[in-house]
Amino acid sequence: MLLSRLFPRRSLRSKLILHYGVILAIGGLVTSVVGSYIVTSALEAQVRKAVDKRFVTTRTVYEEYLRHLHLSVELAASGTTIPDYLARKDTAALLKYLSRIRREGGFDFLTLTNREGRVVLRTSRPEVSGDDVSTIPLLASALDGRSLASTEIVSLSFLGEEDPRLAEQARMKVMPTPRAKPTAKTELDSGMVMLAATPVLDPGGRTLGVLYGGVLLNQNFTIVDRVWELLFRGEQLNGEEVGAVTIFQDDVRISTNVRNAAGDRALGTLLAAEVYDTVVGVGQPWLGRSFVVKDWFISRYEPIRDSSGKAIGALFVGILERSYAATRDRVVISFMAIATIGFFLIIAITYYEIHQITKPIAQMVEATRNIAAGRFDQEVEVAPGDQGEIALLAESFNLMLKSLRTMKADLEEWGRTLEQKVRERTDELVAMQARVSQSERLASLGMLAAGVAHEINNPLGGILALTSLTLEDMKPDDPNRENLEEVVHQTQRCRDIVKGLLEFSRQSRMGADLVDINKVLDDTLALITRQAAFFNVSIVKAYDPELPAVMANKSELQQVFMNILVNAAQAIENHGRITIRTRTSSDHEAVEIEISDTGHGIPPEHIGRIFDPFFSTKPSGQGTGLGLSIAYGIITSHRGTINVDSEVGKGTTFTIRLPIATGSAQVSEE
Repeated sequence: MLLSRLFPRRSLRSKLILHYGVILAIGGLVTSVVGSYIVTSALEAQVRKAVDKRFVTTRTVYEEYLRHLHLSVELAASGTTIPDYLARKDTAALLKYLSRIRREGGFDFLTLTNREGRVVLRTSRPEVSGDDVSTIPLLASALDGRSLASTEIVSLSFLGEEDPRLAEQARMKVMPTPRAKPTAKTELDSGMVMLAATPVLDPGGRTLGVLYGGVLLNQNFTIVDRVWELLFRGEQLNGEEVGAVTIFQDDVRISTNVRNAAGDRALGTLLAAEVYDTVVGVGQPWLGRSFVVKDWFISRYEPIRDSSGKAIGALFVGILERSYAATRDRVVISFMAIATIGFFLIIAITYYEIHQITKPIAQMVEATRNIAAGRFDQEVEVAPGDQGEIALLAESFNLMLKSLRTMKADLEEWGRTLEQKVRERTDELVAMQARVSQSERLASLGMLAAGVAHEINNPLGGILALTSLTLEDMKPDDPNRENLEEVVHQTQRCRDIVKGLLEFSRQSRMGADLVDINKVLDDTLALITRQAAFFNVSIVKAYDPELPAVMANKSELQQVFMNILVNAAQAIENHGRITIRTRTSSDHEAVEIEISDTGHGIPPEHIGRIFDPFFSTKPSGQGTGLGLSIAYGIITSHRGTINVDSEVGKGTTFTIRLPIATGSAQVSEE
């Protein structure tokens, strides 16, 4: 409307072209700006992702180097070599042995102490001994019998005792750096070392002392150069290296391939203030844009912690921001050029189309003027194929009617859809109410189960105690001993079942142990295959012999397997087969137990309800409908899953997935 007021005398054609031109210009500008932002964001996200991946490699190299030092110290201290030399007081042989370990392990120093923490022998300075190193926390822990390795901050005096050259190597000048925190220190008075220590034990297991060794990181470029060779070799921008790797002691660069303005390694320069506060101050990682000495990098920093968990420095990997800015600029310029060309092309096409559209409108205006003048005979008849103004009006009217009919049909369809949705929601509410009712019944049953379980516990305890006493008095060759042992075993199993009822009622919790699934399945089969339902059923076992253990309660798993196997046998009317397979999942995080039968199968409409409490496909009186519900609860409490696949007339397959034990896994109590 604003353009129409500014250009009131222009033709409709000119106004349309002008309006379209303005709209296209605004749209093109917005598209270009948004497109440029999306391209920039996508490129930056890719660079950050690349930095993340490369940092993982860097952290791995760093930790592997520390692990190598730890393993070297442990191997050197193991066995009887050092204790034998100490017992014989053969210092020369001991020095020769430890010096070889130092060379092969790549240590800057390797030292042996006595049980009080006083140095017995230094490989770098055999003549210096007797000083107390037990004040260093990691070495104190080793004297207490722990084998440790970590990155530590040590004093220059400690390094000087080990090797005066190390003290000089650690003493670095601190250089003022843009965007760094203000500091009064001019040089470092300590060093950062990778330190590994392990106790030396005599054949009786008593601590004789500690063997410790370390590598000074100050001005040591082994790690940063190895990472650079692995990740960034050959990546340059105008002769400048694109990738950077740095090790910080507190906020000081002590090992880096970042270059200063003179082209030298930027040793002694400082970490940016905002990065320092996050990484070393708070102990959190940093991922993003950061200023590094003289350039901006897309960076990732993570804290380096000592044996107490304190952040004592940082590990850095970054990619020069300018390396992807050039690519970003080329893409943005190309995007803008394409948008500009497209704008003028669309303007040309728009001009042609508007001309074709307005031409019949002008003819229609002339006809309406004739009608207004009273010449009604000017009415144009609509003929098939005619593209005149009357035909266009008629077609528009017909299109309007068609649109109205379409809208009416859409409204009716919408009404039917709404009615269907209301019906579905009502059905869902009814089903939900039924499930709530079932849950209430299940809760009542849980209370009943708890009461029964508590009542059964007392006589079971008496049976078990008396039977055990009788068994103790019975001779080993008594022919009734085996039967009595079976009574004890089955009584204990009954007690476990009672505990299961208590667990079901949420009044007790059952413990978890490392369980061999294959053995649990065999034990379960041994208990149930004597039942009549299994007489015409063949059992096929396809166990994985390398199946990992799981952290679970054996009795609960037996309850699950027994329920599924008995159901499978009952589903086979004549002769049939039950196949049991065990395997490790494809992601190696769980074990899978697959139980298949050749029974009559489960109808599709029942599949979604078989785990509901009190739902049963068996005739009335032949099941409570709680078996699979309890099985489902047991498996989910073990952080597992249970799924079913069935085809009517062919059989049913239950697949159970349980997480592999990690050594500290606990059964879920949800």
